[in-house]
Amino acid sequence: MAAVFYYLIYNPAAGGGAAIPIFKQVKAVLDQRQLPYAIKTSRYPGHTNIIAKQIGNFNTRDHAILLVIGGDGTLNQAINGLIDTRQHDLPVAYVPAGSGNDFARGIGMSEDPMHALEQVLQATKPVAIDIGRYHERTRDETGYFVNNIGIGFDAAVVSAANHSDSKQLLNKFHLGKLTYLFHVIGSLLTRRPFPVAVYEKGVRHFFHRAYICTTTNIPYFGGGIQIYKPADPTDGHLDLIIVEWFNIVSWAFAMIQLMRGKAPTSRAVHLFHAKKLTVETSSLEFGQMDGEEMGTRPFEIDFSVASQQFWIDRSI
Repeated sequence: MAAVFYYLIYNPAAGGGAAIPIFKQVKAVLDQRQLPYAIKTSRYPGHTNIIAKQIGNFNTRDHAILLVIGGDGTLNQAINGLIDTRQHDLPVAYVPAGSGNDFARGIGMSEDPMHALEQVLQATKPVAIDIGRYHERTRDETGYFVNNIGIGFDAAVVSAANHSDSKQLLNKFHLGKLTYLFHVIGSLLTRRPFPVAVYEKGVRHFFHRAYICTTTNIPYFGGGIQIYKPADPTDGHLDLIIVEWFNIVSWAFAMIQLMRGKAPTSRAVHLFHAKKLTVETSSLEFGQMDGEEMGTRPFEIDFSVASQQFWIDRSI
């Protein structure tokens, strides 16, 4: 096989700066093995998207790979930048260096950055993995996600955590997940249920008291919390999980069942497994995509499944 050329798309802000030493280790390995690469550093929010778009439109190298070093949000931006370019089929590789790293966990990739790098370097062919496609009608916004899009409780937690003074400090000590735990408690005290309509195969389903409404490609969200064990990023489907709020006891019971990977028996849990579906909310709610804020609005989102070529050998 011809030599692979790596475009290192590196986000030094990922994981509250945790990506910096990981990048240095990756670079040292590539230098030691005399592998060809070019460094593209993301300097500001949205820059990763621009870098990936430039590579996809102007790359002239054979056997080029986008090697993303950052968190799930960095990976999301890279794929969204690449996917509508002239060379949208360039494979994407990933070294997890964020605070959550749910995508690596969800596709069976190592969460250890150096082991993950070895899974990339030992790969000999790309593998197709599902990603989600969405069209948000309220703002006429179309894009792709690798993990999930959540409306309601989980998105409120993400928003509160991202605006927390403690997040960056905890990330420095690799304790970023504690930020989310603190704000889970706070959000439980302030959030209220909301109505959600789901359209799937021409049938309308209505839920009066939704509290969590997450469309997911993988089993995890929120930095390792298992929301739905059967979610499979290679089955050509997305999974929608709605958990209604009737009281704290029923909600907690439903969440414990889901997080333990058990088949939910609670009447508060509603599951959809589909190639296409639509989710609508009439009230102002928080939204999150791959751990990044989508703002607050009524949502009307059409979901479908797409595919992305990844450069990884998960057997190692």
